[in-house]
Amino acid sequence: MPPAFAGGQTDFWSKPRRVWLQRRVAGRIEEVNEVYFADGQLLRDPYIRACRLLRDVRAGEAVQMSPVLLDILCGIQGVAIAHGIDRPLITNSGYRSPKTNSATEGAAKNSLHMQGRAWDGRMPDYPAKMLAQIAQYLQGGGVGLYVASNFCHVDDGRLRTWRGA
Repeated sequence: MPPAFAGGQTDFWSKPRRVWLQRRVAGRIEEVNEVYFADGQLLRDPYIRACRLLRDVRAGEAVQMSPVLLDILCGIQGVAIAHGIDRPLITNSGYRSPKTNSATEGAAKNSLHMQGRAWDGRMPDYPAKMLAQIAQYLQGGGVGLYVASNFCHVDDGRLRTWRGA
């Protein structure tokens, strides 16, 4: 079930769902900008490309990411687009292997990143605080705001909010 976003568009979730993600890896930019869900189902190839972009780059491992997480990211972009802002979500972290997670400063021991259910990132020229507020509005899961590092965390777990360093 997608997050509770309507934003004046009651048919938002019945339309094809697009996600625009970017990530810098080894000095180059990887990008996925396509519809991953249409006609009531995940579209295999775009979904796989999104999962690959959201992989653990340190371990070189990809997993099946949560479709609900992709819906949350789609919803964030939908709200931004409704306000005239159509930019990619820049990924800091998606899936993390247990080894990568344990080596990540400040990471929760049982992080949803290790289940492919969390994303950390930002949107160019858009405050992380605004992304966090949109994610809270969607009520899709947990939302963490890291002002000093200018990124936010979203996951498809239980509803909760926090501020990081």
